[in-house]
Amino acid sequence: MAYDWNRQELARSPWRSEVVPHIPSILIQRAKIGRPITYGELAAELERLHGLEPKARKTLYGPAVGAVGFAIQELGEQWGEKIPPLNLIVVQADTQLPGHGADEVAHYYFNDGGAGMAANREAYIQAAMAAVFDYGPKWDRVAHALGADVLDAAHANPDEGNPIELPAIPTAYRPESATHKALKAWVAAHSEWFEDYGAFEAGVNEHRLSSGDSLDAYFTNGRESLAVEVKASNASDAELMRGIYQVIKYRAVLRAECIALRKPALCDAVLVSTRPLGKAGRALAKRLYVDFVRVPAEAEK
Repeated sequence: MAYDWNRQELARSPWRSEVVPHIPSILIQRAKIGRPITYGELAAELERLHGLEPKARKTLYGPAVGAVGFAIQELGEQWGEKIPPLNLIVVQADTQLPGHGADEVAHYYFNDGGAGMAANREAYIQAAMAAVFDYGPKWDRVAHALGADVLDAAHANPDEGNPIELPAIPTAYRPESATHKALKAWVAAHSEWFEDYGAFEAGVNEHRLSSGDSLDAYFTNGRESLAVEVKASNASDAELMRGIYQVIKYRAVLRAECIALRKPALCDAVLVSTRPLGKAGRALAKRLYVDFVRVPAEAEK
């Protein structure tokens, strides 16, 4: 039986009542491939799949997406579980973050009355988006409950340019160089370079994660935490690209540790080097939402 969208106040206008029932299938398709979707892309998909003419003002899609978010919350309450806020993967093209109107819908997921999001919105949004992507094939059950089509995820990948070749994996272990040791120590002693991620005092080297990995540098203030992967000037382009994948792993583990401890997942990770990323590295970091910080060459001395 189809879901009754009239139960959602945001879905009751004539235009929204036509548009909203088609939105979950598009968002679920994107969630399953781990990619956000802009309001403009959503409008284009609604036209391509259902012949719904796009609105010139893309902000008009915000309440329609919000109706889907509230339906997800309602469904989770019926099932006795917290379904990640699917609406948060609809983002603005310039910021790659959802509009602030999405925050009210997402508060249920964090169960803190919105205090955490008010303190560090971007960290909370990113944690929630990661949960949406991690929900994976379980989204099919949600689609069926909402009466939405299950679209083939294989055809959902947006045009993001050419494939970026994976870096080669080294076949032998190399001992840590003196420049790498010096750079790690410098990074841990210079928290001012990472003030965008939190107000940190000096960090530490070789902090161990629950996964068994050791971080080159680690900062925490008891609330926010930051992992740093360091690549010295003698690192190859392939090594820098491997660093991007390491950052993704460390970020995920830090957030998982916070979730396990019932703490706000105010965690991030960055890649640091004294040399610039190559063209492929820049493209990869942008595609995978990994921050890169270039520090002065004297950091290795």
